[in-house]
Amino acid sequence: MELFKRIFRCSISLSLVELPIYLLLLSFSLTIGNEQKEITNSDSDYLHSHAELIKSYMNLSVAPCDDFYEYACGNFENIRPDRYSRRENLGKPGYVLDDIAKELLHRMDLAESLNVSRELRVAQRFYNACLEADLHPFPAADPHYLNLIRSIGGFPAVDGAAWNASNFSWFNMSAHLTNFGARGIYNEVLPKYEESEVSFEVNYLGFDANMKKNQSWAYKRNERRMRGYLRSFNLTEAKIAEVIDGVFEFWREALEEEMKISRHGVAFDVTNYFEIVWNQSEKRRSFNPDLHMRDRVCIRHPEAVANYLAMQLLYTFDASLKDIKDQRDYCTTKMRTSMWPLFKKLHLAESFGNRKRSEVLEIVQEVRNSLRTLVEKVTWLYSEEQKKALLRVSSTEFHFGSPAETSLTNQQIPEILRLEVVDDSYAVTNMNLLRLQVDIQRFSTRHPREHVNNTKPWEAIFGIDKSITNDKPIVEIDAGLLEAPYYHRSWPHSMKFGSLGFTVGEHLTDFLLWPSFNKLDLLYKDCRWNNFSKQIESKLIRQLYLYIDSGGLRSAFEAHRSHRIQTLEDPEQKMPGLDLLPDQLFFLGLAQTICYDLRAADWNRLPKYKLLSDLTNSEDFMRAFNCPVGSGMLPTNQTCQVW
Repeated sequence: MELFKRIFRCSISLSLVELPIYLLLLSFSLTIGNEQKEITNSDSDYLHSHAELIKSYMNLSVAPCDDFYEYACGNFENIRPDRYSRRENLGKPGYVLDDIAKELLHRMDLAESLNVSRELRVAQRFYNACLEADLHPFPAADPHYLNLIRSIGGFPAVDGAAWNASNFSWFNMSAHLTNFGARGIYNEVLPKYEESEVSFEVNYLGFDANMKKNQSWAYKRNERRMRGYLRSFNLTEAKIAEVIDGVFEFWREALEEEMKISRHGVAFDVTNYFEIVWNQSEKRRSFNPDLHMRDRVCIRHPEAVANYLAMQLLYTFDASLKDIKDQRDYCTTKMRTSMWPLFKKLHLAESFGNRKRSEVLEIVQEVRNSLRTLVEKVTWLYSEEQKKALLRVSSTEFHFGSPAETSLTNQQIPEILRLEVVDDSYAVTNMNLLRLQVDIQRFSTRHPREHVNNTKPWEAIFGIDKSITNDKPIVEIDAGLLEAPYYHRSWPHSMKFGSLGFTVGEHLTDFLLWPSFNKLDLLYKDCRWNNFSKQIESKLIRQLYLYIDSGGLRSAFEAHRSHRIQTLEDPEQKMPGLDLLPDQLFFLGLAQTICYDLRAADWNRLPKYKLLSDLTNSEDFMRAFNCPVGSGMLPTNQTCQVW
């Protein structure tokens, strides 16, 4: 009833474009009734456990006004579990998907209601077979793997004089490797659009490290990997050294040749790839200088190339377990990454229930209203630009998932029934699984009439997609945004607005860029960039980030404040065990969506600096934590205000 009252109060000022959203909210409120506000015992238990997790990521020895990222996320890299599916970023947690998949694996009731129970039984069979297999150490010498290698090009290090160089084609063997998702000499680039064609790019050379950098540590890591595989075949140490030296020599020449080659397109015959992969016999050519360059080197080192490609295929089949305790995580990851359409469908059905839709739509609408108010107040937009911006805010449609994506997923799921789980050979099952995974990736290319532009695997569900269709902005909310660290129904609303609300506001602000893009230099000419902002190298990128992020931040915070006033929310509402007020929880919720393991992501600390730059220019943040001038987050009393 309270939701109905809020909808009625707000609907007085609705535009015709926005009215359907409120009617949808109303229908959800009638369906849900009073249970919308109920917090079950299970929710209460979750809230306490999640609060402990939040607290464990924080570095409470650092004051929030000194360095808010360190305060909110400073202990994350020490707490992150050492699991097979690494979690380097809280906003894109691979092992959250693993946990979801493990739960959904037993939801036969849900699968039956969606008519995918047969596919789920296949997933269960694979998972059990994987758990029972001997994967540590990796059985590289399994005869099934060796027979496959011999059938596609051979393994001269193992076969010796029986290997015939005159019958070897590096290009053909690489084509066969693509059928298993292995990284050969080149890789296929599948078309994103129905009318485009498959193209090719050369792969980097190496296993655990990219040899392009030509560094000693990269040689050591790759040597260790090759030595492990070759020892499985009981080769002498002298023979192993000879094989590795040959591969290294091939790599060195390839890197040197890469520096010499002309960048002009050179015609290269790729007919065999299309025969091997797509069963198409017509003549094909690719104007690719990189393929031409690799060909010149590969024909000088056929034996080394064959050995390298054979070991690359083994590397693809290798679980690379550090310990047998990681096997369960590995099996879960393999299952959900290869059968992602099935688990995506199950997860969507589980995630987008009426309770969640109702509250998320409410958050979206409040953020939209706040952003509209901000646009009405700015003085740096011309009148006509302001009208266009307001129209974009009001006309943006929000979808839960993509109808086109859902249609494609439904077509891909039956592919899983093709997986043969061989009871007495995990090696064969493993090969079959990788073929299935590649076939699903190639589905749109094999079925051009059903092609959907820019389709996404399940791993991409932690985000928002935006597009323009017939001049109408569309935002698609993915199911992962209804999971931690973005959302949970039991969280205080302040945290929901800080995490999910900010993400929505950020994407809405992005739609406003087009009419005002040329104003950025004028808008920022008097800005005094702080130290955090200067870590973002490009001036234009700094401007864009602050423009978009500050709009998302202000609109989300104003929506949070408005929600508290409208609902008479308890001003003391907190997370258990965290002595933080609602305004402070808002900023903590925002920060913890981007916690990184900086050791693993040393190459990209941009999210950290974006966050700190945004907050040092936020007067709302300074008031929430009462930051004094001269502190790390407020070095001077001047901020760069945009909205």
